[in-house]
Amino acid sequence: MLSVFDFIDYRRFLAEYYQNKKKTARYFSYRYFSQKLGINSPSFLKHVIDGQRNLTPTMTERFAKALGLSPREKKFFYNLVLFNQATTSVEKQEYYSVLRAMISGVRESVLKADQYDFYSNWYTPVIRELICLYDFKDNYNLMASVLKPRIEATQAKAAVNLLLKLKLVERLENGRFKQTSSAIVVDDPVSSLAIKNFTRNMIDQSKIALDTIDRNNRHISGITMGISPEAYELLTTEIEAFKDRVKFIVNNDNKSSRIYQMNISLFPVSEDLHSVKSRDTGTA
Repeated sequence: MLSVFDFIDYRRFLAEYYQNKKKTARYFSYRYFSQKLGINSPSFLKHVIDGQRNLTPTMTERFAKALGLSPREKKFFYNLVLFNQATTSVEKQEYYSVLRAMISGVRESVLKADQYDFYSNWYTPVIRELICLYDFKDNYNLMASVLKPRIEATQAKAAVNLLLKLKLVERLENGRFKQTSSAIVVDDPVSSLAIKNFTRNMIDQSKIALDTIDRNNRHISGITMGISPEAYELLTTEIEAFKDRVKFIVNNDNKSSRIYQMNISLFPVSEDLHSVKSRDTGTA
């Protein structure tokens, strides 16, 4: 049976709802659904499904009624719409938190809640690297004290338990930990949201490191430059190639003794001057 709780994309939910209705009710059509909504546009549902139209709060209310959603389903659908239509990661974070609070008993594989938890703070990926370099013998106070900045022992223990649950590390017979894979690939929207949050946290950590870590143990620098769109594409290619070289160096380093975070940023700090030129009237 189709359930809105099984979706993280409300447009996909509507698409499957439409297909299921078409199979079970010959009279059902886009026009029929528009009539249930009380609007004149016969193709409105199709436009929403195809991403050509968004739902306003008023229209979301009408959709929930037309779909026959229960109060709990309606609340979930409402926040799902807000989550999908949010334009910033901060907004998405806010609405996803509501969704997470409502999915008790719902399939975790759909919303990938555990994967989200992996990136929801800065220290879990760090601990994944750390426990494979040193045998802390379940001394979570010691583990927590090694991190910069320090975290609580309960947080360190929870991070290790999550890593085991996700099978991102495994415990060997001698009690030590080993990574089950050398890399983690993220390609779903929820994990991508968590990656943005994780990256934001790590950028904040770099600002702290600027003041608290001796310059002999950290390298933070930048270049302010004017470039063309073609040069931007070339630079992004170079960055990806550089990251591949970094991975090669790290994978061949058998003397690891410390966890480092590397942030690489390339972003505009001005408008495109071509657009400025088109606005410039040339008057003094």
